[in-house]
Amino acid sequence: MRHYFNKISTSALLLLFLLVGCAEDIVPGPSRQGEKPNGITSYTVKSIPGGAVINYELPNHPDLRYVKAVYTMADGRVRENKASIYNNSILVDGFAKAGDYQVNLVAVGVGDVESEPTALTVTALTPTYLLTLEKLREEGNITATFGGIRLLFENVTETPLAIHIIARNDAGQWQTARDFYTRLGEGVFNVRGFAAQEREFGIFVTDRWNNTSDTIRANFLPLHEVMMNKSLFREYNLPTDTWQAHTGFRTPSVLWDGNDRVSSTIFHTAPGTGIPQHFSFDMGVAANLSRFLMYSRLSYEYQFNHPKVFELYGSNNPDPNGGWESWTLIGTYTSVKPSGLPLGESTNDDINYARAGEEFDIEFQEEPYRYWRWRTLDTWGGNSDVSLGELTFFGTVN
Repeated sequence: MRHYFNKISTSALLLLFLLVGCAEDIVPGPSRQGEKPNGITSYTVKSIPGGAVINYELPNHPDLRYVKAVYTMADGRVRENKASIYNNSILVDGFAKAGDYQVNLVAVGVGDVESEPTALTVTALTPTYLLTLEKLREEGNITATFGGIRLLFENVTETPLAIHIIARNDAGQWQTARDFYTRLGEGVFNVRGFAAQEREFGIFVTDRWNNTSDTIRANFLPLHEVMMNKSLFREYNLPTDTWQAHTGFRTPSVLWDGNDRVSSTIFHTAPGTGIPQHFSFDMGVAANLSRFLMYSRLSYEYQFNHPKVFELYGSNNPDPNGGWESWTLIGTYTSVKPSGLPLGESTNDDINYARAGEEFDIEFQEEPYRYWRWRTLDTWGGNSDVSLGELTFFGTVN
């Protein structure tokens, strides 16, 4: 019996060697070689930031399969963009600066048979990453703020960009302070965590083709702020407040337990509670707030009952009946997904941004307040309940 199996094993090994030896012979090739297509002779060019759109007339050839544009990037890489025969335009993009660039248009037929290239010149306008940098240079678009600097940006084509902020440490060396990824048309973001002492910051912009701008360098004096002491926070449940927790979850006190977004220690109101809804709390001391961080429930970022539009109110003498007359509106805020993608779609950068705590500035506060009320007006998923992982507040204590 053993001899029989040895024969089978030997035969199997022989078959395997034959298959490996013939592997190159069985790689499928084109089913046929088509005829050489005619080249592209009629076209127009429209300039856009960082590139151009080329419109053309397709060659009349039965074997035509697609058209490609071949051009060289700033770093020397050769790039090919392709368009099917159901289109009569092709995009060439990723150029590092405004100017004229050489592009070859090639018609490709069955079996990857190529036409003679049609050489043409396109004129790229100033790329978006450079336009964004120039906007940042304008007065008032980079300013000192509490704990760091604030940047107001524009992204005219809503293309994926990264805005990089570096800062000198106490030894005078450059270190990364924050990388902000976005494709929103405009927005504001802050770089925090710095003491109230003058420091040199640098800002530069990159795009998805690894084009890199020059660096803006300037000195800024961050404003003084402290994180509010969460050990002093207390629930302050009032009539009309929506603080009762959904089964298995917890009341508002978990919002300052230091566990950020841990699923097992989140505030989650009962389904069907209704929107808008609100809860109140005691900060323990009267404070002028500069900003706050909102942490959503883990894996619920930008969906379900993650607050999307909400308000913050302050008071020093809340109505014990839960009325609104004793509360002052501090601000109305909207949760923004950096990618701008629709509900149900998020990038890794979106998730990382939310898990670091969505940041909201408090622009003006008439006086220091001790008692605070959070009012949710809308959720990302349109839910009638609300969940939150943690709230962190910053400012000055009076």
